[in-house]
Amino acid sequence: MLVQTPVYNIFFNSIVNNGRNIVESLLQYDGNTYHMDFEDLEQKLSNPQTTLMILCNPHNPVGRIWNREELGRVGDLCRKHHVIVISDEIHCDLTSPGQEYIPFASVSENCRKCSITCIAPTKAFNLAGLQTAAVAVPDPFLRHKVWRWLNTDEVAEPNSFAVEGAVAAFTKGEAWLDALREYIQENKKYADEISFTLGVAAVFLCCERVSYEEIVVRLPVGKKMIQCDIRTLTDAGLICVKYSRKVKTGN
Repeated sequence: MLVQTPVYNIFFNSIVNNGRNIVESLLQYDGNTYHMDFEDLEQKLSNPQTTLMILCNPHNPVGRIWNREELGRVGDLCRKHHVIVISDEIHCDLTSPGQEYIPFASVSENCRKCSITCIAPTKAFNLAGLQTAAVAVPDPFLRHKVWRWLNTDEVAEPNSFAVEGAVAAFTKGEAWLDALREYIQENKKYADEISFTLGVAAVFLCCERVSYEEIVVRLPVGKKMIQCDIRTLTDAGLICVKYSRKVKTGN
């Protein structure tokens, strides 16, 4: 099962817990944002043993909202190599105001045919306590297989409040959600301003398979956040990095 790293750590647990092997395709950082490495992606999708890809859209934790071209290329490659795509779109409702989120299954016929889309009101509407989610599978043949999987694992039996709560959130929560997104956007601006005023830097961690000794801490010119490029902390476990002092700009 292929994942694009760095990515939500539970993806790894879910794959291993189901007795499957993890294949990683590293996202490429250009100094500003992350991009898919389509050459590496196709090489790994073409392996006959790779049968499923987990796509994170929008991506957690790098924050990318994949555009139509990127999603279309993923769909084309996965159809070409007979790979199913599970698209985790749980953060789709929490994009910044003005940012367009595109559902993977809506991009093309190839995307529609190979897609299993997972959504939930958990993040946007703070309904984790209801323990509910939804799975959308446009292709009827694939939908039947997913239905069998869900029922075999006994996870298709929502509690008494789950369905009503999810339906209420998705059908009547638009105005509240729009206000929430604006509020969060203002909080981001405030955090940016206060960090600059007090000299408190935030931390960005990127794990990309190199040694502990190669940790690099830098503050790019014109930026207000420290970036910690941590490439492979395989033996270091969980590392918490905190900065409460002013730092110089530059490398």
